[in-house]
Amino acid sequence: MQVVKRDGRVEPFNEQKIVDAISKAGFVPEDLRTRIATEIGKNSAEQISVEEIQDEVERKLMATSYKGVAKEYVRYRYRRELIREN
Repeated sequence: MQVVKRDGRVEPFNEQKIVDAISKAGFVPEDLRTRIATEIGKNSAEQISVEEIQDEVERKLMATSYKGVAKEYVRYRYRRELIREN
């Protein structure tokens, strides 16, 4: 699977980037972070956008007991979006 970056570049899917992003939002056990990244990597689409990946991470976190981390992940995405716009 390929990831379409915001600037249009295409890169190979990298599970570790998802694990790292979840870590930045707050504490989530390593096995759960890895499971979320692996599940997203099993997507059958040839290409997926960064935004679609982030939406999926958000949904998967909200389906766990780590809803607070999911909310912080949303806030983190919003702050990054503001930085990109400036």
